Amino acid sequence: MTSLVTKRIKGKEYLYLVDSIRKGSKVIQKTVKYVGSKRPILREEFECMKISYQNKDWILNEFKDELSYINHKKMKEASNNYQKYLNSLDITSREKEKQRFLSIFIASSNSIEGSTLTPKETHDFLFGDVVPRDHTKKEFFMASNLLDAWEYLEKNCSKFPNEEDLFELHKRVNRSIESEKTLGRYKSVQNYVGSVYTSSYLFVEEKTKQLFKWIKTAFNKVDDFEVAFQSHAQFEIIHPFVDGNGRVGRLFLNWLLMFKGLMPLAIRSKRRNEYVAALNNAGKGKLEAISKFCFEEYVEQYKFM
Repeated sequence: MTSLVTKRIKGKEYLYLVDSIRKGSKVIQKTVKYVGSKRPILREEFECMKISYQNKDWILNEFKDELSYINHKKMKEASNNYQKYLNSLDITSREKEKQRFLSIFIASSNSIEGSTLTPKETHDFLFGDVVPRDHTKKEFFMASNLLDAWEYLEKNCSKFPNEEDLFELHKRVNRSIESEKTLGRYKSVQNYVGSVYTSSYLFVEEKTKQLFKWIKTAFNKVDDFEVAFQSHAQFEIIHPFVDGNGRVGRLFLNWLLMFKGLMPLAIRSKRRNEYVAALNNAGKGKLEAISKFCFEEYVEQYKFM
């Protein structure tokens, strides 16, 4: 049985997450995690601790493709066709096409999190030095920050990402939005996605390390697209940062695609509800949901006659 235990040390009280195991007539207590100085703990926070300790927040229990070979082939062909299209353009046109994609990606990713800047307004602001009216300062920070984070991704995506890269993406995504004290650092308080539990902050570092380990192995056993899609769902369950997890998660998804020489994906905000539903279903063990959703978005994005 998992419980919280108070221990008094030098006159002060501290909380520990403890697992009690019965052996014969004896009950042996195993200290799992140090929680901190004694304080009130919400029931939801304690549930997250138990879920993470019992590894119920881990959905990548197999190395398995959820989509068919035909679907993998369609995405690969879409990626190759777009690369050929880019190669056919002159330098100026290629830069404009990059700006078009980034305007859609940045506006969509931020819109999923509540921004109201459209792709056109995002393009005008980021690449045309035009400040659209009737938007908040935060929305402009979100746009310029995500562009800054993308530039870091693009510069470094030829190598396999690590924790420091995640921290750097988070710093860039939430600069001037989140407290400097929490930028580029794992969460130290519990967060939630609405009513959905995320990994306990007590376990977030080891869960993230576990994710990187899974990805490295999966690239040898699972289709490259699905490694990116499935690990995205796991990342959002871990929710490693205080804020900005959705935006960082979608950057991370694209880092993995581009690391494998594949074209990036811009998940459209108009399908936000379906996207959230796919992530929630993946969190319940139905990984096919997020793979299928991302497949649909990918082939829709790169349609050629």
